[in-house]
Amino acid sequence: MANILAMVLAGGEGNRLLTLTHRRAKPVVLFGGMYRIIDFVLSNIINSKIADVGLLLQYQPDSMLKHLSFAWTMDRAIARIDILFPHRAHEAYESPADAVYKRLDYLLEKNPTYVLVVPGDYVSIIDYRKIIKFHEDAGADMTIAATEVDRSKTHHFGMMKTNAADEVVEYIEKPKHDIDTRLASMGIYVFNLNVLVRNLIEEEKSRYGEPASFTFGMIPRMIKTEKVMAYRFNGYWRDIGTIDSYFESNLELIKIMPELNIYDIKSPLRSRVRFEPPSKICEYGSIKNSVITQGSLIDGHVERSIIFPHVKVDKGAEIYDSLIMPNNHIGEGTIINRSILDTVSRAQHFEGKPNIGRGCRIGGYDCDVPNSEFSDKLNTSITLVSMEAEVPDNTTIGRNCVIFPDVRKDDFRGVREIPDGENVRPVEHKF
Repeated sequence: MANILAMVLAGGEGNRLLTLTHRRAKPVVLFGGMYRIIDFVLSNIINSKIADVGLLLQYQPDSMLKHLSFAWTMDRAIARIDILFPHRAHEAYESPADAVYKRLDYLLEKNPTYVLVVPGDYVSIIDYRKIIKFHEDAGADMTIAATEVDRSKTHHFGMMKTNAADEVVEYIEKPKHDIDTRLASMGIYVFNLNVLVRNLIEEEKSRYGEPASFTFGMIPRMIKTEKVMAYRFNGYWRDIGTIDSYFESNLELIKIMPELNIYDIKSPLRSRVRFEPPSKICEYGSIKNSVITQGSLIDGHVERSIIFPHVKVDKGAEIYDSLIMPNNHIGEGTIINRSILDTVSRAQHFEGKPNIGRGCRIGGYDCDVPNSEFSDKLNTSITLVSMEAEVPDNTTIGRNCVIFPDVRKDDFRGVREIPDGENVRPVEHKF
């Protein structure tokens, strides 16, 4: 292959994911039992035999650096991953295009033939070699990876129209009106180096103090002056941008034949290697149609759910349609439905006491009461118990609720029923 440099946009804040991005960047949100979202992106790059990777970091960089140190210390013969921050103190990457523009020095030093620009927050298995070959064969200046989306979701994406040769003739970012195309940009671009550099400089000059933009500025202008092609991707791809998309994408993995084949040995997914004991299904434990990862002790019933590492489910507890992240301890007799329980520290296990108390009821189904603070982000009966949170014994938490990070049992102030759509915050903490 020609000399290729991958630039990974991995600094996203991800505020639509609410408390899931508390103290972590969006690309390092946990996924599928034992992965982080960024693991899919980097695995695709390595499996495509692209050896030079620039990782553009910004929001909560410590969370990304910590994960990279555990999971992505690569043999330089396989790949080199360079961490790229803004050059100047207090400088920020204001957009994806602005991030690449501010590291043009790195691009020019590497001097690749092609630059692959990829977001760090999607879940898919993609062979980038096919996109790059398509780009070469078409003699393109820029290629945009694209996929068909449902008409109801077109306002979330950059939408494209193409001619019979798949050359892009129109591009509209997140249209607010109905549009007669379902072809959406995946945010994955291949550029010829000279084309990218020239157009980024032109874009920066044209914005008059506003940050450079691929989607609002560069692409609409380039389709008039350059050869911009659309590569039609027909496989599994999910943009993990909302609580709904995150939750549903995870639970798709419990299908008998999920579209996302994480068991394909030809395209292995790399992540942190955990030194955990095997999971154990205890005397009263039962599991149906679920994913159970290392170090878990299941003495209750788990159904249609994903259990992340080192989770303990006590006797009589029941979990349905939920994501239980590392180190949670679910107390005896507690029932959890359609909920996400974020990570807690290992200290929960050392103390031997459940952080989710005994006899609780958390979450449910078919609620038409949206969250009181996040009505546009949490309105489909998903309840979120955030990082390092505790729930007292015999507490009922409704649907579309948020238990905020670091909530302690005392923060409930004796209240044992949290209605649908309501939240609990730490007494001395502002989120």
